[in-house]
Amino acid sequence: MRLQSVFLLLALLAQPVIADEQGTILFKNVCANCHGEKGEGKIEVKSPSIANEPAWYVKTQLQNFHDGKRGFNTAADPQGALMASIAKVLTSEQIEAVAKHVESLALVPPKEREIAGADVQRGQQLFYERCMECHRYNASGEMLFGSPPLVGRQGWYLVAQLKKFKGLHRGSMKGDEKGAKMVNMATLFIEDEQMMKNVVGYILTLNPPVEESGQKVADELFQPKAEAGK
Repeated sequence: MRLQSVFLLLALLAQPVIADEQGTILFKNVCANCHGEKGEGKIEVKSPSIANEPAWYVKTQLQNFHDGKRGFNTAADPQGALMASIAKVLTSEQIEAVAKHVESLALVPPKEREIAGADVQRGQQLFYERCMECHRYNASGEMLFGSPPLVGRQGWYLVAQLKKFKGLHRGSMKGDEKGAKMVNMATLFIEDEQMMKNVVGYILTLNPPVEESGQKVADELFQPKAEAGK
């Protein structure tokens, strides 16, 4: 799967493509193999949902993979290493294009909203004390701080990233200032895996309802009500 994705990407890069179509084509032929056609992620290959992530964050992370700031430890972060191998052959224009396409995808809330053994109340307290300032009260993220939305991401993925920050497998490379903030938070204020489960358990409760369509909730909110008798 890894070599196939890289070879396919190289073949696509060799073909002339209209700038506006680059993001759609790259996502469909390369990213969707692991992240799903809707960007919903696939647990079997440990790929997270990326649908609706802001373009500025996707660009930053792809650039980090490209520059070796993420995915530098194959043993500890095999999924990151795969992303790094793909990002290294992308140009700045292609990173920009695929980031815009990812942002255009409808949010896919995780179906699983609970983590076994998580103390959600304690997780809420930790979130308010250490996470809310940067990720905001509803975990919607904040561009000013370089903090991504946490809603829309699977619980197992969020726990895995906290482990990587705490284990210095992410955010520890020179030049990754935003990652370094997470390393500092994870090493100083998260004592063990139980605390990770607690805070992620709370974050999962902030997700919008799961619907068949990412636009269904919004459509129903703004659709005029039918008059009685009609």
